[in-house]
Amino acid sequence: MSIFEEINQAGMFILCNSFAQMLEGEAKANAKWKDRTAHARQSIKGTSRGGYGPYTISLSHGVEYGAFLEEGTKPHIITPKYAQALYWRGAAHPVKQVNHPGTTGKPIIKPTVDNNFDRIKNSVETYWGR
Repeated sequence: MSIFEEINQAGMFILCNSFAQMLEGEAKANAKWKDRTAHARQSIKGTSRGGYGPYTISLSHGVEYGAFLEEGTKPHIITPKYAQALYWRGAAHPVKQVNHPGTTGKPIIKPTVDNNFDRIKNSVETYWGR
């Protein structure tokens, strides 16, 4: 591989990494859900991979419940896992189950990628002179 090709590969990696970090920052800033612990927002991760082959830019959640934030949940029943009843501060009494109405999704991953796809595509094409 020539020095010119190595420089192009390194530059492409830097370009992809820059876009990954930009997507991460935008997703964290624009997420519409209400933070309780801030773990979901903090765990959004933009990454890039590649070099001497295909390059990949990805944006993802780092918490198990990320899909629920993105897609929402259907109505469901919550029952105790290790006890005989549920109780929380403010509840009038312990209860055997709670009929949860479900949640509306507040997607941020796909909209962030979609909003920036053309910009990334055009930048890559410009970089490689296409």
